This record gives sequence, C-alpha cells and structure tokens, in this order.
Amino acid sequence: MKDQKLPANDSAVDSAGRTGLSAGQLMQEAKRQSQALKMIGRWRTIGFVVAAVGAVLLYNGLTGAGRSIPLIAFGTVVVAVGMAAAILCDMGIRNGRRNVEKILDAAQGGSSQRASEDA
Repeated sequence: MKDQKLPANDSAVDSAGRTGLSAGQLMQEAKRQSQALKMIGRWRTIGFVVAAVGAVLLYNGLTGAGRSIPLIAFGTVVVAVGMAAAILCDMGIRNGRRNVEKILDAAQGGSSQRASEDA
C-alpha cells in the first residue's frame, strides 16, 4: 500500500477519468472499496436496528402503564440517531458504488464512458 500513490483527493480516478495506476492496481482498489461498502452496509443495518429499538421504547413510553416522559424522550432520541446513522451510511454506499464504477471503467480503459458519449 505504501508504494501506491493516489491523487490528493483520495480518489483513484480524477474528474477527467484519468488515473496514474495500472489496471491491476485499479481492480485491487475496486475490490477493497467493495469490501468497505459491505462493512458500511452492516453499519447501516445496525442503524436501522437502533432506530427500531428506539421505536419500541417510544411506543412503550406512549402506551405503557401511564405515560413516561423520560422514556418518550429517550426513545425519540434513539430513533433519530439510528435513522441519521442509517441515512448517512446509505449515502456513503451510493457514492461509493459510483466511485467503484468509475474505477472499474478506468481499469477497462473507459470504454463504457466513450460508448455513452457516442450515443
């Protein structure tokens, strides 16, 4: 990893689709980023689970034996934190998939980009 020089913006492909890495290095980078996307997907799932637990707490605070204001407040905060985490992870996954597509396109010589420009 030390011998690889990535551009300053931590992306393997610049805005013009050029790269200083070989096709093999780009394929390795795409594989590493795909693995990272799987891990982010797990974190997104955890975010949804946290939000679901918060929803249960919120529901229990609203309908339990008498209203529990602290439980309602805590459940609301847990739902908000869980959903925010899940949404941020989802945005990261979408952007990461686009980046992997760009890396794979650059590794293949940009043939799919040229085909779409010709259309």
